[in-house]
Amino acid sequence: MVEQQPKAKGDVKNIRRFVAFAGVFLLLLSQFLVFSKEVLPESVLLPHYFLLAILGAVVLIASQLIPSNAFWKRLSKHVIFSDVSFWVLVAILLSIVTTSATVAFMTYRRINYIPVVTIWLLSGVCYVYAFVYSNKKFDSVKIIDWLKIYRNEILSLIVVMAIAAIARFYQLGEIPRVLDGDEGNVGNFARSTFDGYLANPFALWENFGALYLQLINLAMKFFGYNPFGLRLIPALGGILAVPAIYLFARWIGGQKIALFSALLIAASHSHVHFSRIVSVAYIQDTWLIPFELYFLISGLQKRESWRTALSGVILAIHYCFYLTSQIITALVLIYMLILFVFYRNWFKQRIAQALAFWGGFLIVIPPSVAYALKNPNEFVGRLSSDGVFQSGWLEVTMEATGQSAAQLLFGRVVHVFLSLFYYPAIDFYGTPSPMISMISTVLFFAGMGIVLWKINKPEHLLLLGYFWGTTVCIGVFSIPPSADSYRILMALPAVLIMAAIGFDQILEMIGIGWEKSHSAYILTASTILTSLLAFNLWTYYTEFAGQCRFALNLPGRFGTYLGVELQRIPNENRVYLLSNSIYFYGSHPATTFFSLRPVINYPEPIDALDVVSGETIIAPPDRIEELENWARAHPGGQLHYEYDCKTTILLSYQVP
Repeated sequence: MVEQQPKAKGDVKNIRRFVAFAGVFLLLLSQFLVFSKEVLPESVLLPHYFLLAILGAVVLIASQLIPSNAFWKRLSKHVIFSDVSFWVLVAILLSIVTTSATVAFMTYRRINYIPVVTIWLLSGVCYVYAFVYSNKKFDSVKIIDWLKIYRNEILSLIVVMAIAAIARFYQLGEIPRVLDGDEGNVGNFARSTFDGYLANPFALWENFGALYLQLINLAMKFFGYNPFGLRLIPALGGILAVPAIYLFARWIGGQKIALFSALLIAASHSHVHFSRIVSVAYIQDTWLIPFELYFLISGLQKRESWRTALSGVILAIHYCFYLTSQIITALVLIYMLILFVFYRNWFKQRIAQALAFWGGFLIVIPPSVAYALKNPNEFVGRLSSDGVFQSGWLEVTMEATGQSAAQLLFGRVVHVFLSLFYYPAIDFYGTPSPMISMISTVLFFAGMGIVLWKINKPEHLLLLGYFWGTTVCIGVFSIPPSADSYRILMALPAVLIMAAIGFDQILEMIGIGWEKSHSAYILTASTILTSLLAFNLWTYYTEFAGQCRFALNLPGRFGTYLGVELQRIPNENRVYLLSNSIYFYGSHPATTFFSLRPVINYPEPIDALDVVSGETIIAPPDRIEELENWARAHPGGQLHYEYDCKTTILLSYQVP
């Protein structure tokens, strides 16, 4: 379907609308300017910019006094008063207000950004709405008919989402049993987002977007400052990946490919795991990126600008989640350049949709850009510490190995690729299995070959670009290699879509395709998918969960047990930790996440410790025997042991 530009109609209401919004804009601007300044003494009659608010109110009222005569009707036919022009202008002005307010609030350290976020999101909504024409009225009958037509497909998707939800919410607060260091840090910094610099939703911490941290904090406000509350947003992101990959895969390969892809990601052991921890923000990419690319490619192919506009808006919002948005921005830019060079005739007819994409991106991105310009070190923080070039890794490794830069970078890309199906996923996981199973690997290779064969189609080019662009970026720009397994998570939707394509085509090639034999196709597909579901759930819930493989470092695991133990101690008396250079209070952020209760480190022998009744002594693994002997000499108190699988990891003793 090709978009038809609406003809300008002479209606004085368009001019009244335009002038009315000018008044609203002045009112809005005045309030942001007022609250970006310090409160004036009561001796001052009017605050700054109050007259601007009065002017806005006057303009708003005056808009309704414009007469419906020939002059105004003739003027209203000008293109600037059309629906598209009006809503685009509204979006631009709201974006300007949002950016200005963000800069002003940063300067004067305002901490309530809710009005700013509201106007920011509204700017994106207005921009997308600009391309939804007035002739597309809401029609409940058509919606009901659409639901009837796609009822079975919708129900199938809901069932798959339910499977994904069960796999991700089952004992979410207990599995994994402990918090790793980054989870503790994320939780602690998320707590600080209601004040301080992270109250700014466009701020960054370790390239985590403050808006994302604020969502985590909001979840903890409702569900408690505990592992469940901390991990809720990643779990929801994992579930959202199911409809996201379904839409993207359906556009590329149809309903069967979409259903297979959704089932594969719902059951993926690696996706399940990273949906259950908060330390790796890449899990949010598995729904944001498919949505971005779905609306992009569907908008280009259908020549519907609202779709590409929405894609650009989502990509800009992505910057408030994690740094991977930068990779997707580069990917889309390169993709469009390739389309322009090699698919020129096709792309020339869709220039308007491409511009709508970048328009949506540019409307919503300015507040993030403003923050990055003011805090450039935070914008490139991860690259500075984990970048191939910025960290000096490339030069040091070239000198140590004698290999050229090209050899090392090629080796990095190969390692990223192999981390998907060959190397075990150790970092932030701890499983001996790779990210995808052996069967999934076979299907993936088959699907990638088929997609390469059909690369003349723009949607297949985009799918390949998604996977290889991500793989190359991770390999060329990031270290250490051990992190490749969880970083490639952002490309997992592309991998599983290609696996689904490979699965479908293999069945077709061996003579049991859908068109030839429905029953054989369903039986074979059900058998393979059930096997994959069983393998993935076994890998996570049997091979990994309960085996104490997450945060494998014992001192790191001790930090969680110490924090939980501090929560358990009921009184406000002193708590002593029999510390040493390995185990001491303050060594692990998980401890302070669970409890802000102060602990006194005591590295000296326990016999020299002067304690009174009601105080508690805690021993780490290598000083448990010392505390046990002391407790025997001072009986009558309460002993409490904590076990980490087969290891006694903590002993506490409340002095009688």
